[in-house]
Amino acid sequence: MVTNDENKPIDPEEYKKVTEAMYKQNLELARLYKEVDALNKQRESLMHLITHKVKGSFTHSKYIFAGMLDGTFGETNEEMKKIAEEGLEANDGGIKTIDLVLNAANLQKGTVKYDMKIFDFRDMVENLLKEKHAEVKKKNLAMEGNLKEGVYNVLGDIFWIKEAVSNLIENSIKYTKEGKIIVDLRRAKPARNASGIADAGGENKIILSIKDTGIGITDEDKKNLFTEGGRGKESVKVNVDSTGYGLYSVKLVVEAHKGRVSAESEGAGKGSTFFIELPLA
Repeated sequence: MVTNDENKPIDPEEYKKVTEAMYKQNLELARLYKEVDALNKQRESLMHLITHKVKGSFTHSKYIFAGMLDGTFGETNEEMKKIAEEGLEANDGGIKTIDLVLNAANLQKGTVKYDMKIFDFRDMVENLLKEKHAEVKKKNLAMEGNLKEGVYNVLGDIFWIKEAVSNLIENSIKYTKEGKIIVDLRRAKPARNASGIADAGGENKIILSIKDTGIGITDEDKKNLFTEGGRGKESVKVNVDSTGYGLYSVKLVVEAHKGRVSAESEGAGKGSTFFIELPLA
């Protein structure tokens, strides 16, 4: 005789019905899981096929524009050179967008294998600022690097961490029409207890902030930050090619390194500040 917790008899027929219902539910859940898994694989295959084809087209036209500039197809007048330069720049942007979407997909699936090594985060940021100098100058912006002295060793994949930081800096450049960008790096101050005594293990992370005088972020757009395909209304006005995968990729990379990414803004037209926090090695 089947009993419940209170040692009262349970009707065998009722028990049979309940177990059969649970069994059917489990079968249905298994079927739905297989369907979702199959759809995800189809979506993944389709995305890779489309991006491969589109990237191939971009690569072909890039060869043509580059040939116009280096004289492969004969002499080119100044007007045609300018058109070719604009075409080459647009092509590079298209290829970069495709790589961004593919990277986000691979990061989301967890297929990216991080090469975890200790590296100097401060040195990496310093080099990045030098790399972005021409881009900043082209837009007549100012960029300040306020990198505090100290040891900033981080355990991580320098390629992917650099990609994440580069993405945030490029966003600030892209969405700032005038003014400046301030990149600040510091070690977190140790927390103190009620007696004012510092926590011995408090200073165990670094904080990178990228502050700009750009278009800012509305409360509505803040909800879409760092989400897959999330694009703000104001950002789309400035950059019609925005995919919404850049910040999403940054989030995936930083969190994979046991860190945190966040943003602050007082609203539209009031600039933004993006933060990356990572544990010290």
